Amino acid sequence: MALAPLGAATATGAWAATGPSGVRAEELQGIDVSNYQAGIDHALAAAQGYQFVIAKAGGCQLADGPYTTSSYAGHVDGARAAGLRVGHYWLTGDFLTPSAAADYFVDHLHDYRTGDVLALDVEVLDDSTRLWDDTDVAAWFNRVREHVGSYVPWFYISTGALRAGTWERTIAAGAHLWAASWGRNDGTWPGAPDLGGSYPGWAAHQYASVGSVGGVSPVDLDLAKPSAFELTEATDPPTDPGGLPKSSTEQDGVPGPVMWKRAQNWLRIESGYTGPIDGVPGPNTYAALQRNMRAWGYTGPVDGDPGPNTWAAVQRLAAAHGYTGPIDGEMGPNSWRGFARFLNQDRWN
Repeated sequence: MALAPLGAATATGAWAATGPSGVRAEELQGIDVSNYQAGIDHALAAAQGYQFVIAKAGGCQLADGPYTTSSYAGHVDGARAAGLRVGHYWLTGDFLTPSAAADYFVDHLHDYRTGDVLALDVEVLDDSTRLWDDTDVAAWFNRVREHVGSYVPWFYISTGALRAGTWERTIAAGAHLWAASWGRNDGTWPGAPDLGGSYPGWAAHQYASVGSVGGVSPVDLDLAKPSAFELTEATDPPTDPGGLPKSSTEQDGVPGPVMWKRAQNWLRIESGYTGPIDGVPGPNTYAALQRNMRAWGYTGPVDGDPGPNTWAAVQRLAAAHGYTGPIDGEMGPNSWRGFARFLNQDRWN
C-alpha cells in the first residue's frame, strides 16, 4: 500500500502556489538536500507546500574513503519534526564495493524508519572515475534489503546515463526510478523525463536545481508519484545462460586460467575491471584487485603491480572463506584454496 503523505496537513494552499504546473494533484513536491542546504528551515519548506526531503547520508566517491555527511542528521531531524516524508541517499564511487558501500550506508543511517526512502545516487563525482553499472546498482539495493527487509528503494540517475545502459537487475531489485532531467532548469517542471525505454517508468523526477526553499537557495526540486513511496520486494533476477565453470584451485591450491576468469568476472562486477574475461591476469586485473582489496586492509597504490601488501589483503579475504594460515603476503596453496573458495560462489559464475 502507498503511504499517506505525512506532510499533507501542513501543505495547505501553499502547495498550489509553489507546485509546478502540468502535474496531477496527487503528485508530491519535494527536495533533496546536502551540506549546501545546511541552513534550510524545514518547517518553512513544509509551509511552502513541500512534502518530502531526501537527505544526503554520505558516499564513497572520495579517495579518503567513505563518509557520513555532516548535515545529514540535522536534515533528517528537521524534516521529521516538520511532518515531512524522509529519505536518505548514498553517493556512489570507486572506493568501496557495492556490498561494502551498502553495509556502511545502513550502519550509519540516522533515525531510519520503515517507509523512509533509501536512495542510491549513481553519478561520477570528485575522485571517482566510473559510473556504477546495472550489476553494481542491483548489488547495492539487494544488500540493503538483506539488512532492513522490505523498504522504499530509489535509483537516482541522469536520463542520459540511464538511456546509455541496461538495468534488468536493478529493475528486478525493485528499485523505483528517480530520474534526473532538468530541461530548461528554470524552476518549472519540463514534463515527464525521457527514459528511452530503458526503465518501466519513473517514480520520482529531479526536474530543477535552482529552487528557493525554506529560506535557502539553490535547492534541487523533485516531483514524486504516490507509488514512489511504496515498499518493494526483489523479484527473480535475470539469468544468464551458461556461465563460468568452477575452479579446481579450491581443491588443488594451484591458480590457473579458470580461477583467474572467475576473478576477472568478480572484479568486473564489483571493482571496475573492463578487460577481457580471458584468465590471463595483467595490470588491469591487478589494479581492479587492489581497488577491491581496500575493503580488506590494502593501503598501497592502485598501480596494477601486486606485492606483499596486495596479497596480504587477499589472504584476509581468503581467511573469511576457510584459510587459516598466516597473513604474510606470501600466497601458497592454502591461500589460493581460500581465495578460490570465495571465487567459486555462484554469484561469480
